[in-house]
Amino acid sequence: MLFSASPVPSGLRTWLRRHSLRNLWYRVRLGFRRRRWRRENTSRTMAYIRSPQATYGAEPVLVVGEFNASYGLSRGANYDLDQIRQRHRDVTVINARGLQGAGADQQSIDRNRVYGTVYLMCQPDTYARVLRLFLPQQVAGAYRIGRWVWETPLFPTAWNFAIPLVHEVLSASDFSAESFRQTGLPVKVLHYHVVPPPAVPGGRDLAGVSAGTFLGVAIMDIQSCPERKNPWAHVRAWQRAFGGDPSAVLVIKLRVGKRTRLVVDELQEMIGSATNIRVMTEELTSDQIAALQHAADVYLSLHRSEGFGLNIAECLLIGKPVVATHWSANVEFGPQYPNYHPVTSCQTAYRDWLLHYEDTGFTWAEADVDDAALKLQAIRAALTISAGPA
Repeated sequence: MLFSASPVPSGLRTWLRRHSLRNLWYRVRLGFRRRRWRRENTSRTMAYIRSPQATYGAEPVLVVGEFNASYGLSRGANYDLDQIRQRHRDVTVINARGLQGAGADQQSIDRNRVYGTVYLMCQPDTYARVLRLFLPQQVAGAYRIGRWVWETPLFPTAWNFAIPLVHEVLSASDFSAESFRQTGLPVKVLHYHVVPPPAVPGGRDLAGVSAGTFLGVAIMDIQSCPERKNPWAHVRAWQRAFGGDPSAVLVIKLRVGKRTRLVVDELQEMIGSATNIRVMTEELTSDQIAALQHAADVYLSLHRSEGFGLNIAECLLIGKPVVATHWSANVEFGPQYPNYHPVTSCQTAYRDWLLHYEDTGFTWAEADVDDAALKLQAIRAALTISAGPA
């Protein structure tokens, strides 16, 4: 063979896919687009600069976020919302998902009300859109709390515009907090108050496996940066652990975008004719995600970095064995659980053919797939022993 195997598929076909004319054109334009986004974000939010006189806790309270999606940031926002409602009496909640600004459907948005405290339960790159759902005078004197999640050691240059908009940052992890402290803002660390996902049946039917099959599940959003979630390592670890054994099935649930759909082709090429690794790309509801989590015999996360790791936390809570790269935010809560199986890793320089991160001078983790494979084998062996003879 001309090209040897590697943690990321190599070969001329892969290179051509990743360096297609469309992707090359995207990369050429990216620097110009980023400069334009910075200008637009700054100009569109200038009227919402924080007031230095604001104090925390004044009511009424406004909470803005994306609450009706199945992906991690949305589920995390719902965990936070439950806690906010326990702390405050007068809470207005706006689901910003799908609302595009001042000309959008303003149902349930009272543009005459003045708020004392504002929780922005969404990432700063949405602020130019969500802040304009309200008149500047409605939140002018409000104390603003930004609930931010980030997955690299460097504070993103693209978020600099948001620094004067909030009074403090609520970080989901110590790992994220280190980058946020670079802003000079007060930073508090508050892990998501995760509760066990509901015991929804039907997960094995959804995965297409029988009751006796050893089922691994990996859930990841690769719309923006597949390299961070590292789905290729999941395939390699499962292959090293179980080969093509049809009684040990891994289901990889992916959320893909138009530029990252090619990853599905790469994974399918790695899988080949084997039937024990399946890639699922259809959109799932929160209940369906919970059904997969409950159906799993093991949850696998060979990520390069996590700002929190919600699926990891949820699966640990319901008692599922979790095999995860022991680096970034999950290090802060994983070892508290007996069903946490840390995977060793080494630090490697950030590389990404989509150039997702503008600030590139950092390293992240490369999971040891051999170590992951050994842990997967041990979990299956222990499960077989506990089940006893048929």
